[in-house]
Amino acid sequence: MGINNKLICAVVFALLAGCQRQEANENTSAVKLPVYEFNGVSASARLKGILQLKQECLYVNDILIIFPENTAQWDSEKETLIYKGKLVAVGNELDVAGGFGNFEQDNLRIKHLSPMCDHQNIWFAG
Repeated sequence: MGINNKLICAVVFALLAGCQRQEANENTSAVKLPVYEFNGVSASARLKGILQLKQECLYVNDILIIFPENTAQWDSEKETLIYKGKLVAVGNELDVAGGFGNFEQDNLRIKHLSPMCDHQNIWFAG
């Protein structure tokens, strides 16, 4: 194998290794928490279930959770949601007040929604 072929192989290998590392980092990237501007009034229904993490998005019972602005944070190292001072790890139960939304009607209220999120069923946490 000539030096040019060895050089080309080394470059291709380095590029492939870099792509694999980048994909691994993307899978563990910070969750993008979709939020809405909270006016102080919210529905009082309850959603209870296991906190799920799917492709950057948090769900309960396959329902995408939309949080009031400045009320929720994500700890990517511990895979833990911090919501109104409470810590809930992925796989544990989340009990949150609020109500269902309709994406077609409510999408202008929602900020920071990742295109990776399934927004067929949404819940506005209150």
